[in-house]
Amino acid sequence: MTSTANYGWRSALAGAAAGMAAALALPACGQAADLAAAPAAAPAMPDPAWYVRVGLGGVLFDSGATITTPLGTVAGASAHAENNLTALVEVGYFLYDNIAISLTGGYPPTTTLSGTGTATALGTLGKVTYGPATLTAHYHFKDFGPIQPYVGAGVGYSIIFNSTSGAVQNLSVRGAPAFVLQAGVDYILARNWAVFFDVKKLFLSVDATGTLGGVPVSADVKLDPLVLFTGITYRF
Repeated sequence: MTSTANYGWRSALAGAAAGMAAALALPACGQAADLAAAPAAAPAMPDPAWYVRVGLGGVLFDSGATITTPLGTVAGASAHAENNLTALVEVGYFLYDNIAISLTGGYPPTTTLSGTGTATALGTLGKVTYGPATLTAHYHFKDFGPIQPYVGAGVGYSIIFNSTSGAVQNLSVRGAPAFVLQAGVDYILARNWAVFFDVKKLFLSVDATGTLGGVPVSADVKLDPLVLFTGITYRF
């Protein structure tokens, strides 16, 4: 009898344990089924590849000139280019997540060239309407959230649209290529919108010719502008 009773108790305990295990397993199976049925999370959308920037640009010249006549270099004579404010536009494309190229241009401003040093008495030497264009490649640092600084380099060209004579008659200024260094920062507002501040340094010199009192003159004019550009970006 004792053996039979012990066997009964053991059977009852085993049955209870099996029932508890089954009860515990049912919610777990339900959770696993729910997880299996849940849709996979959508992958993050990549940043737009193309962008357009528009804004205002300040052209700050670091100017000077070497002026020569048939008799040689005019000692102490130089020239100063007046700074400009103009509208600029830039179109860019990201080749990779962090590397982009861009072309920048804008509304052609007009700068006034004035004599300095021993040429100060000549006053306004002439005026030049120009359109600086740059093509640069830049690396963007995207590890700081919405603040994304970048650095780059490239080439530029000063397109001369018009030369107006002043003290120097028959003024002619020829365009020239330039080497460009670039740095700036984007602040991302939303997927498609950002604001920015951009700085480009152009190493640029142009040749100018004309006559002064009937005497032929020429000048190697160093401009080396610093271009400060700020505005809004649309990314698509």
